[in-house]
Amino acid sequence: MRRIAAFPCLLALCTTASLLAPCAAQAGQTDAKAAPTSGTVEYRSNVSEVDSCNQAQYRMPANATATAMRLSTAIKGEYATFTCRVKWSLSPAARPTYRPILFSPSA
Repeated sequence: MRRIAAFPCLLALCTTASLLAPCAAQAGQTDAKAAPTSGTVEYRSNVSEVDSCNQAQYRMPANATATAMRLSTAIKGEYATFTCRVKWSLSPAARPTYRPILFSPSA
């Protein structure tokens, strides 16, 4: 009977280890997220249109291609807010926007 008494402790230890192993594997999977291959960057500036688009481009990943851009202006009394939204892609097949983006790195 002594052997049987030692066995439940070993069984409990093995069961606990096997229950924790899947959680550890799942935790590793959530940490290893793939970097996005496309996205949108938006920047609001009270200075100018040039500043808003320039800052939006700085926030794009390196070697990203700008696929679309939109500039909007909101005026309240004497104050204006300029918003530039740039869509980007890291895909080599991405079609670049043919609209000029103010102060682009290629300019």
